[in-house]
Amino acid sequence: MNKLGESLRLKMILPLAEKIKGLKATYWYRQINEMNMWTKQQVLDWQNQHLRDFVRHAYEHTKYYKELFDSLGLKPEDIKTAEDLKKLPILTKDIICSRYDDFIPDNLSQLPHRQDRTGGTTGEPMRFLTSEDTWGYVTAAKMVAWKTTPYKYGDKFAALGSASILKEKPSLVRRIYDWIRQEYPMNSMSLNNELCQKYIDTMRKEGIHYIYGYASSIYLLAKYAHDNQVDVSFIKGAYTTSENLTSTYRAMIENTFGCRVMDCYGCRDAGVACYEIKPGEYYVGYASIVELIDALEDGTGTAISTNILNLAFPMIRYEYGDMIRFHKNPTEYNGQVIEQVLGRKSDVLRLDNGHVLTSPGFTVLMKKFDIVAYDIQKISGSEVKVKIQVVKNKWTNQQEQVLMNEMQRFIGDGCACTIEYVDYFEPLKNGKRRYFMNDMSNL
Repeated sequence: MNKLGESLRLKMILPLAEKIKGLKATYWYRQINEMNMWTKQQVLDWQNQHLRDFVRHAYEHTKYYKELFDSLGLKPEDIKTAEDLKKLPILTKDIICSRYDDFIPDNLSQLPHRQDRTGGTTGEPMRFLTSEDTWGYVTAAKMVAWKTTPYKYGDKFAALGSASILKEKPSLVRRIYDWIRQEYPMNSMSLNNELCQKYIDTMRKEGIHYIYGYASSIYLLAKYAHDNQVDVSFIKGAYTTSENLTSTYRAMIENTFGCRVMDCYGCRDAGVACYEIKPGEYYVGYASIVELIDALEDGTGTAISTNILNLAFPMIRYEYGDMIRFHKNPTEYNGQVIEQVLGRKSDVLRLDNGHVLTSPGFTVLMKKFDIVAYDIQKISGSEVKVKIQVVKNKWTNQQEQVLMNEMQRFIGDGCACTIEYVDYFEPLKNGKRRYFMNDMSNL
């Protein structure tokens, strides 16, 4: 895709896509590019102004926030900056589910929006509404981030997720929209060797040089190509999302494809969309204000977010369940920068003896053993179970003993650990995997 072709898609074809899907990506694409040139103070001023407007709207148009502010003796004008958000309590999924209708503004008919829900991987799906401004911003943020790689808007890319290029009759609107974006959806629900080869052949035939999708799915595709010596040198960029990009995943993808991996961290209900523009630096979108609560000694804490664009369903200080750590000294970006994403809060195990177990440590530990995949479970405050799928004919009693010793060191005194062997870990219904894989050759 040359510069002229990219310009035509941005100025003519993208607006057409917006009419089809109801997006506002063009506006936000220009806005984000402009804001990237601002000073930190200018960014803060913009955020605070939108925050004040957002809070006033929530108070004047939703039952929930009218009652909340009145009960606390607060007025909308008491929230002037992000720092003032601490005056308000944390918003949980349980509150939203129990009072869903009270979050819907009385002027909803004037606010372009769409219905949405969480994936439900950690419980029952949560319903919410998403404004077209939010959708447009998220779309534009991806476009801006990808442009830091060789990708140009209009270049073909494979979307490796829960959709399928093999679907018999996708809707006409969907086909037009995918053509405009040059997106080729591919199903990753069951990536066997045959399907991996089929997708690689399709990408080569269609001239697809970029791949986007679940981190584990792209890893599996890269692992297949690596193990079977399949030429995938035509891949120029890989963009991972939806799952924790482990060091194992990253190394396999980058070494096999011979290209940079750009990781995306986001949460649809929280309106958070972050891209790893530089290694270890996830740029948080300007439209979200992210805070940390219950921080640990290393600065890691539970993330809460306020999406200042989502007037269709205001959520202030929403706890969406992820553990993150902010970067202390980002290099360039004038917004918030995340250094590390540890995953779901429910995946961080707190034991009675004060030990806190997080996923990165286990990623490093399990690389030492002939283990295909694993899952760590907290049985009680003093008991942890490790489920493992081992490499057949390589696992030994000695490895088991070493693993037990290492696990005991992790969990500390006064806590017990047991090991359970499994033949296979089934992926979740949406195709994601909330565990970390080291060697998939035995699957």
